[in-house]
This record gives sequence, C-alpha cells and structure tokens, in this order.
Amino acid sequence: MNKLKLKLFNDECIVYLYQPEGKGEWGEITFVIAENKATVTRIAEDSSPAYAYKATKRVEDCARDKRGLDREFTQAWY
Repeated sequence: MNKLKLKLFNDECIVYLYQPEGKGEWGEITFVIAENKATVTRIAEDSSPAYAYKATKRVEDCARDKRGLDREFTQAWY
C-alpha cells in the first residue's frame, strides 16, 4: 500500500510524493510531460524498491489517461 500526495503540477512535470505502508519517510516520483514518462527521483528510506515501482506506474497511468490528478489517494494492490 502506498499513500500518494500531489506535490507539484505545472506545464513541464507532475510530482507526487509516495509513502510506503502509510508510514515513515516519503519518496518522490516525477512525471515529465514532454517525455510522457515517470521516474523515481527519491526512493523512500527503509522500503523495498517495489513500492517506488508501483507508485511510478500509478502516476504514469493517471497522467497518460488524463483521469484527473487527485491531490491525495491511497494505492493498494493484492
């Protein structure tokens, strides 16, 4: 489970913070609009890279599908 929070949205990029399991340090995901790609710009400390990958995929999907960018949301998977 990741908590995600919108940090920045402008003409160049979209930046989300993610927090694995809703506790601890926040990591950061940046979606560059011109490249149509999200990358991990900071991995949350003391967490598996799998959390960063999941957050990156979710940010990419939301940005590409133009579903709307929620200010905060919880991402869960099974």
